[in-house]
Amino acid sequence: MCKNCVQDFRIRPIRAKSTCPSSEEFQYLDGVIYGADYAENPGLQAAITQFKYKFNRQLVDYFAELVCRKLKELRMLGWKRAALIPVPLHKKRLNYRGFNQAELIARATANRYGKDTRVLNPLMRVKNTSQQAKLNKKERQLNLTEAFEIAEDLESLSGKVCFIVDDVCTTGATLDNCARVLKENGIKKVYGLVVARAFK
Repeated sequence: MCKNCVQDFRIRPIRAKSTCPSSEEFQYLDGVIYGADYAENPGLQAAITQFKYKFNRQLVDYFAELVCRKLKELRMLGWKRAALIPVPLHKKRLNYRGFNQAELIARATANRYGKDTRVLNPLMRVKNTSQQAKLNKKERQLNLTEAFEIAEDLESLSGKVCFIVDDVCTTGATLDNCARVLKENGIKKVYGLVVARAFK
């Protein structure tokens, strides 16, 4: 993939209200911001697969550019007191893969987002869940039951707007479960922030 490939991704236009779906779509998230529509971008699908499963880390800058383009479009780029929180991997999967793709995306995004933006890791994955891509919506929810816990004191998140970062959002189960843990521990505003949204 060359530097110009990202220009070929078809960016889903802003809806009448916003690309952040209303909170009615999720139980805990305040919305999900996504750079592109997964189904409309086969090139992006291939890039995410290559990044995630073939260990090609060089693609992360393209993904961060897509995300920041959408944040700028929504006038959310450069918000002060923003925290980017990668969806955590279980330690077994992290040891196998060698990196957390969500954290790489979060750090690359933070470099573009603004000097006051921090990447924080207040969550840990305590349950080694099955891969979500192979499950339906109900199975995804069950798979993620009690999968996440607080890993550290949340004082660093006080007063911040939190963005939970991942590569793809399909049903939103992973992001919503992360948001649940944060909100049950006092965090007020939590958005999902992903490279692509796969609508079902």
